Amino acid sequence: MTRALLFLVLALPVTATAEVVVVKRVGDVDLSRFDCTPISESELLRRVCYDEPHRYLVAQIGDEYYDACDVGPKEVDGLMESEHVVAYYNQHLRVQHKCTAERGRQARPMSVGRSAR
Repeated sequence: MTRALLFLVLALPVTATAEVVVVKRVGDVDLSRFDCTPISESELLRRVCYDEPHRYLVAQIGDEYYDACDVGPKEVDGLMESEHVVAYYNQHLRVQHKCTAERGRQARPMSVGRSAR
């Protein structure tokens, strides 16, 4: 009986559900390869997701997601350690690491689904 139950459990398909978000000017991005951290200190900047190998950052600002390219680990650490995360994001990431179409394609791990409109 136990063997049959074990076989049944192992035979069931395992479905992994990826979290996919819509990033402004990009489209759908699968966050399964990102290290995501909720930001409780801010009502505006809610979450930061970072893919270090690609140096690609996705930030949830309000209900929208925005990306930043060529972001190094030091800059992410600075954001996380900042007392004013929104000010840090605006001063150090938003403008200096804006993704152009070319930089975005190079930095972004595979996007999924529909593209940006």
